[in-house]
Amino acid sequence: MNDFFYWLSKLSAITNLAAFIVGIFLFRNFKYEIKIVFYFVAFGIFTETFSRLFLHFVMKNAMPIGHFYFPVAFLLAGWFYFQILKDFIKPVFLIVTIALFEVYAIINSVFIQSLFEYASLEFSIGSILLFMFSVAFFIKVMVDAKITNLAREPLIWINTAFLVYYTVNFFYHSLYNLRVDASKEVTKIAVQFFFIMNLLFYFLITIAFLKCRKSSVKKRIKNRV
Repeated sequence: MNDFFYWLSKLSAITNLAAFIVGIFLFRNFKYEIKIVFYFVAFGIFTETFSRLFLHFVMKNAMPIGHFYFPVAFLLAGWFYFQILKDFIKPVFLIVTIALFEVYAIINSVFIQSLFEYASLEFSIGSILLFMFSVAFFIKVMVDAKITNLAREPLIWINTAFLVYYTVNFFYHSLYNLRVDASKEVTKIAVQFFFIMNLLFYFLITIAFLKCRKSSVKKRIKNRV
């Protein structure tokens, strides 16, 4: 079980790094909204690296990093959804929703859940909001009916990644205290499942980045013709 946990965590980190590397090489092919997703991935890499250094050199409690990471990650994800939903949902509603969450995240860290506690409330609320944004995008796709081949569209892959990841994350974060109180075995299984979802998330993001390259190549061929 320990070996499985070890290799699963390593594989999850490798998948994250793979998405980052692919993004670097294909960055010039990205549209603005895809670039925001790359920044999201890059910030994840930065936070993971900093977290490891923090745990090794500063203290064994990495909870403060989580309080810092999620508001920034949500801001990036929220800005991505603002770009792809602003012609479907009133922009002011999206901006207010994102701003209110950021304010709540600060209040939560200062007054509700200590920096040294797991920010389960903040993570849960943020996850459900991103879930709602992802559902809204799929509704937009169905209403607009402009995408002829869903499998070739990078935004479909990205949105699927966010939908699956943050749906699972909502339950993972909201049931955190129950998991901790249940048993160590339940906690281990939950963490392993989290790593699997993390792996799947970045795998889908990597596919989306690669789809951008194919789209770019097709456009160049059409322009030459």
